[in-house]
Amino acid sequence: MTTQRGATVGARHQSLREAVVVELRDKIIDGELGSGERVVERDLAAELEVSRIVIREAIQQLTAEGLLVVAPRRGAMVAPFTDDYADQLTDVRVALEPMAARRAAEHRTDADLRNLRDALDEAAAAIERRDLAAAARLNVDFHLEIVRCAHNPILETTMGPLISQVRRFFRLGQDTESSGWNDAHIALYEAIRDRDPERAARLAAEHIEATRAPMHSRVDSPEQPRS
Repeated sequence: MTTQRGATVGARHQSLREAVVVELRDKIIDGELGSGERVVERDLAAELEVSRIVIREAIQQLTAEGLLVVAPRRGAMVAPFTDDYADQLTDVRVALEPMAARRAAEHRTDADLRNLRDALDEAAAAIERRDLAAAARLNVDFHLEIVRCAHNPILETTMGPLISQVRRFFRLGQDTESSGWNDAHIALYEAIRDRDPERAARLAAEHIEATRAPMHSRVDSPEQPRS
């Protein structure tokens, strides 16, 4: 199978199931599969030239990540991104990510700081060249690096399933918000660099909360799911 992203499964060093999960995840995050759109096993199996068993396993994975929902008699469909959905995701992030930032400021190593700086620089470079899809992905990578800097495996495991939803969240706001994200990330990086846990936690909370209102202008209006 050669995916629409232009690389064979072998070239990506992934299992067939992993490659299909990546392909479908990217389609949802990039908006190729829209909110409420049905994900038909038979059609996807034919498109990607894999068995329906593989598609079914991928659907289970993406349902666990919150990108798909399974409705009675309709099967799997892309999870709607509604006002409630955006608020719930923001609430969870506000609860968890300031804790990650605080612990990162307390426990980060020099190697952690270099990784965090690299993530910040890569996102800034993507914004500079106007590669907004890459900027959205790399901005999420920056948040992931903060979680890793916290050196709390339980926190990292808890945040893991949310990452795809956060990527989708960032992707929705890529058109106008990327430069603002980067400025906030620079300030957050500096607080972690300076080992200032209270400032890091405050900045993280303010940064995440600041995304709430802009997202309300980009979420789905109530409508019937697409078939």
